[in-house]
Amino acid sequence: MNTEPPTGDDLTRMLVSMKKNVLERATDTTRRRPGRRFGIAFGLVALIGLGSAGGAVAMGFVPSPFEGLAQPEPTAVVSTPPAPTPTATPTPEPSAAPSTQPVGGTPEPYLPIDCATLATESSLTSLLRAPNLLTDDLEGPFAPVIAAEDQFGLDDCNWDSTSETAYASFAITSAPRDARASEAVASDRAEGAVDIGIGDQSTQICTEYLGCRGTVLVGDYWLDYYYGQSVDFGEDARALLLAHLERIADVVEPLDPRAPWVATDAAARWTRTGDCSTISLATPLSVLFSDPTIADGARTPDYERNGRLLTAARDSSYYCEWAVPEATPPTEMSASPPAVTVQIAAGARWGFEAREEYLAGEAASAQGADVTPVTVVGAEDATIFCLEAGVSCSLDVLVDDSWMRVSYNGQRTIGEKPVLIAVAESIIAAR
Repeated sequence: MNTEPPTGDDLTRMLVSMKKNVLERATDTTRRRPGRRFGIAFGLVALIGLGSAGGAVAMGFVPSPFEGLAQPEPTAVVSTPPAPTPTATPTPEPSAAPSTQPVGGTPEPYLPIDCATLATESSLTSLLRAPNLLTDDLEGPFAPVIAAEDQFGLDDCNWDSTSETAYASFAITSAPRDARASEAVASDRAEGAVDIGIGDQSTQICTEYLGCRGTVLVGDYWLDYYYGQSVDFGEDARALLLAHLERIADVVEPLDPRAPWVATDAAARWTRTGDCSTISLATPLSVLFSDPTIADGARTPDYERNGRLLTAARDSSYYCEWAVPEATPPTEMSASPPAVTVQIAAGARWGFEAREEYLAGEAASAQGADVTPVTVVGAEDATIFCLEAGVSCSLDVLVDDSWMRVSYNGQRTIGEKPVLIAVAESIIAAR
C-alpha cells in the first residue's frame, strides 16, 4: 500500500472523503447527490479522539446526553419467504423496465433509492444514535475518474454520529453486481475475511480499535460498507452492525436497478483499452519538460488500486502518472515526488460542464483559485485551475464528449501551464 501523502487531485479527493469514513481507499474520489464524496476542499476534516464511555453513548449502548433524537425501538425489515403464487391465478403484469438514461447525460446511481430513504427503511437509528447524513454543498463531480464512477452507477451514503466525547460513522457504497464482485469476495476471504451469512455472498474484516469493513452481494447489487467508532470495537457493536446489514439487504434486494448509463458514439475514441502503457504522446514528456531524466512511460499510481469496487468502477477510465524530477529538495510537507497525472473519462462531457459551472461561481473565487480559459489544439474547450500560486495546477479538457485532466503536482517554477497544454495536445494528437 502506498504510504506517501497524497497531493493535487488525490489530496482534493481525500479531504472530502475524510468526512465519510476511514476506508482503505485514498482516492476518489467524492458527489452532487447526498452522501457523495465530491468537492474542492481546502482544509482538513479531523476525526475526534474520544473515550470509551462516550463511544457507548454514540452507539446507542446507553441513553444519549447529546443532541439528537432518542433511539426508537428497532423496526427491522425481516426477511420472509415470498408467498407462493398458485398456478391457477392469472399471470401478473410484468414490472416496468427501467427507464433509459439520456445518452451521454448526467448519470444516475444504479441503486434506485436515496440515502435518506435507505436510512429510514433500514432503521439506521438502531445502529447510530443520532445519524447525520454527510452531504457536500458543491455540485458536480470534480475529477474525471470520479465521473467514471458515476457512469458505472456507483453511489455511496455516509453518516456520522457525534457528541463532545464520541464519534461513530457508517458508510455504504452501492454499484452494479458483476463478475468482479464475486472475485472481490473470494479475494477478501483469502485475506482472512469471514462470511457473515448476509445476502448471496458477504465478507467482513474487523479490528478491535477501528471497526469493520466488508462486502455484501445481494440481488443485482454490489455493496461495500464500513463502520467505525472512536472506542474499541467489541461484540455488542458487531452484533448491531450485522443486524443493520441484514436490514439493508432486505431493503435493497427486491429493488429493480436503474438502466445503465450509455456514452455517445464520439466518446468511444477515449474508452480505456488497457493499462497506462496504452496512453501515447506525440511528443515525449522528456522533450516537453526539457529534461532527459523524465521517464516517458506512464504508470498507474498505487493509490488507485485501493478498493476493488472503486477499481471496477474506474475500469473504463484512465488514471496515469509520469514521474517528474524535483528541481529543489522536497520539504516535509511535500514528500511525494512531483508528477504529471492524466485522467480521462470517456463520455463525461456532463462532468466537465458541471466542473466549469462550479469554477465560474463564487465558491471557487472565494478560495483564491486561479482559473484561466485556454486553447488546446484538437479540443472543444479547456480551462486551467491552480491553487497555492501554481504549486498544484490542473488542465481540464473537453474532447470528443470526453473529459481529460492533466495535472502537475510539485514545486517546480518552470511555468507549468504551457507544459500542461502541450501534454494534452500531444495525447490528443497521438490518440
